Amino acid sequence: MKKILLLLLLSGWFVPVQAQYQTSASRLWEKYPPEVQLRGFGLHQSQLVQMDNDAQLEEVFLFSADNGHYPYFDIFKIYYVIVGNYTKEVKYKSEIVRTTERSLLLEDRDNDGKFELYHRYFKDGNFTVDTSGNHLQVTWVYDCIEHINK
Repeated sequence: MKKILLLLLLSGWFVPVQAQYQTSASRLWEKYPPEVQLRGFGLHQSQLVQMDNDAQLEEVFLFSADNGHYPYFDIFKIYYVIVGNYTKEVKYKSEIVRTTERSLLLEDRDNDGKFELYHRYFKDGNFTVDTSGNHLQVTWVYDCIEHINK
């Protein structure tokens, strides 16, 4: 019985001692300037592509936040930020929109060597569901961001 009690006391003492000497990974803001992340939003995805005539590549960030959960779909608030990879200059920041998908669709559909960002979202952020939370009714807006030069 003494051994069990001693083990319990030692295990209760080990956790605070271990936590005192454990080091955490440093949080650096090397990937994007901190002012681009709005309160309540988290980085969901990023991709490095060429989006303008400048030799510098651009990194496209997708930030998202939960906006509601329904039985067959979720609604998210999202926005995109395009930042120069080397200069960390913000070249574009989209408005916050509502959508059911968090995707970063970057394609060069016109084969000009510059990628475009394609996304869809609720028109004016409005949507309706029935009393059970099913049958989403929304007017979709399909948008393309292709010119980011200031």
